[in-house]
Amino acid sequence: MVASSSSKARLGADNTSAGYACGVSRLASFHDEAGELVPGSAASPLTTAQSASGSIQAVIVRCEVEKRKFPPWSTIRITEDHPVFSRPVPDVPRLIEVPVVLYRVGTQSSNQADLNNQIATYLNIDADSGFALPEWQSHVGTIVIARKDRKSLLPQHLEGVWMYCDRILDLFGEGEGAPRILYSRKAFEDWWMGYCEEQKQFRPGKGGEEDVDDWRAVRSPCVV
Repeated sequence: MVASSSSKARLGADNTSAGYACGVSRLASFHDEAGELVPGSAASPLTTAQSASGSIQAVIVRCEVEKRKFPPWSTIRITEDHPVFSRPVPDVPRLIEVPVVLYRVGTQSSNQADLNNQIATYLNIDADSGFALPEWQSHVGTIVIARKDRKSLLPQHLEGVWMYCDRILDLFGEGEGAPRILYSRKAFEDWWMGYCEEQKQFRPGKGGEEDVDDWRAVRSPCVV
């Protein structure tokens, strides 16, 4: 089944084009530049799955309810035996050779809409249909995202993969089927170079690689 122009409505909350731009803006405004550990919900296993002595940089991406109290995302440190590394790489990240993996931390809320996590949903779209896998379409909660190869995940790299999935969804919406020409490392790297140049024009961060607004010399996620 090919995704239609309405398919994004099935992918979670805040899914219009304006929502994408607003989402990037919110991430830029609230990013924890110090990369400090930020707790998940009280019932979350995150507090026991990571520690200040963790050696691998990952990113925690919060669902709607946790974004009311904490930044939408932050860099964190996790240990080499964190359960995120046992998860499979989703379709699009696998095809473009940026092996990110996602782990739900177990956020709890009586309002299921509070648990929507647009980034997690977009990263898990099926490459053939453009629809997110059922278990990632809604009520996802807060997640930890890392690289399967245990290399550091920069916030800019996560943003790049997410926005590339957004681009793919736009093409699905045009009704021409799966944009297979985009399913390669080369296609992603070509897009990445243009995206980096665009971000440099209006996001003059100076905090280095852990600053989501610093795009001065960000390496490609394919060559870290």
